[in-house]
Amino acid sequence: MSRSAAPPTTAVLLRAVDYRDADRILTFYSRDRGRVAAIARGARRSRKRFGGALEPFCVVDLVFSEGRGDLATLKEATVTRAFPGVLTSLAGMREGGAALDLVRRITREDDAEPRLFDDVVALFEALGERERSPEDLRIAFTIRALGLVGMAPELEVCALSGVRCPPGQSAFFDPARGAIVRQALGGRGVLVSGPARASMIHAQGSDWATARFDERQRDDARRLLSAFLAAQLP
Repeated sequence: MSRSAAPPTTAVLLRAVDYRDADRILTFYSRDRGRVAAIARGARRSRKRFGGALEPFCVVDLVFSEGRGDLATLKEATVTRAFPGVLTSLAGMREGGAALDLVRRITREDDAEPRLFDDVVALFEALGERERSPEDLRIAFTIRALGLVGMAPELEVCALSGVRCPPGQSAFFDPARGAIVRQALGGRGVLVSGPARASMIHAQGSDWATARFDERQRDDARRLLSAFLAAQLP
């Protein structure tokens, strides 16, 4: 089977799965290609071939060869940026890993969103700096990422009436509809406080990493996102 070399691409690793005796099947998110699946032959037999480029929480330049199958073959991988501060924090690794798994679940192959890639890198930077709560960063990143792929939860306008919920007011969020619903129209689901809604709306913007959550807001956001993702993702 003939294989052609693809142009080099910059990516982050989303997942690695051991395959057979010596190989690994890898899932990357590339800035210009979106999600990419590839096999790294011999990656388990020797670390020298790819060095640390197949580890999480770094930015890598990749070269693939592609044939007729579903998987590309990874030929070269070079680390261009590393974030050691993430790897020395259990909370940073946990929340960063959850964010990478989310990206894998909400993206499609060969469907690039450069802003999402840039926000993943911004998340690595913020987690490595350890100046903000890792969980707050992951919550804010989740809300931002969902918006970039067209899955943003609607937190301002009732799905049934089209009426905007006043700022600062609590609202019921319907996970199946992906939107708030007025109580007078049968609104049920996750009750979200006004301040929590405000923080999550803030996180939908390009300055998502500056969103702040107190303990109640954090709990509301956890419950909303857990229910929403369970309803919307397979």
